[in-house]
Amino acid sequence: MDCAALFESNLALIDRVITGVCRRAGIRDADAEDFASAAKLALMENDYEVLRSFAGRSSFSTFVTVIVQRFLADEQTRRIGRWHPSREAERLGEAGIVLERILRREHRTIDEALPFVKAIDPTLTRERVVEMEALLPLRNPRPRAVDLALAEEHLEAGDRADERAMASHIERMSDRTGHIIRETLSAWPLEERMIIRFHFGLSMTIADISGLLRLPQRPLYRRMESLLLRLRRALAGEGIDARDVADLIGSATREMDFGLTNGKSEADWRTNSLEATRTVEETR
Repeated sequence: MDCAALFESNLALIDRVITGVCRRAGIRDADAEDFASAAKLALMENDYEVLRSFAGRSSFSTFVTVIVQRFLADEQTRRIGRWHPSREAERLGEAGIVLERILRREHRTIDEALPFVKAIDPTLTRERVVEMEALLPLRNPRPRAVDLALAEEHLEAGDRADERAMASHIERMSDRTGHIIRETLSAWPLEERMIIRFHFGLSMTIADISGLLRLPQRPLYRRMESLLLRLRRALAGEGIDARDVADLIGSATREMDFGLTNGKSEADWRTNSLEATRTVEETR
């Protein structure tokens, strides 16, 4: 089975499935675009490993829906931890469990939760759902990375010394990583540098880059995967695990672009994007 051809020929279907999953999960606007890009890259990961498991026992639409829903669940677990209903929610039954998940985990409103719980129990009124919400325990948020510069005043003196040492280590590692990425990108053709820098430097979606550089959208997903693989190999060749780079981005005390914005602000990039596009076209 040619998984690349399967992906490209069903890209419109995949887009519809992702849109539906995002809509049902309450993911909108820029968050939905980011998830769509991440989901499609996940389908392409490791030479379409996920798609190779499609055996035709169900429709391709059903298969992709299940895969995307699982990917969303994994992303939510990674971001906010695995969810277990409270005893109070379990005592309220299936509607209470769903209500708790929507309100406490997804931080959505009662009005947004109401259609879901009424689908389980049509007799529920908004007033009863409000009463149920009052019975659900509040949960402490999952610990997350914070900017050490903002938290410094709340740390003990000994902790400050440890944090300064860690910040210095992170800064050295980020400088080394940035140097490797800049050196790698400098050897690439201009169009490939633009694709990477637009995606990571400006957080542009694949669809946006396709329109800006006037490149076919479907092959661009596979091309992005290839470019990311080349960057990972360049880092690995210098003894840096690509996963460590993600840790650095989440832990650093200063903004790092690893050379992906090349020292330019977002306004500079957007002002010069048309000129960059013309240059790319002239080099083709």
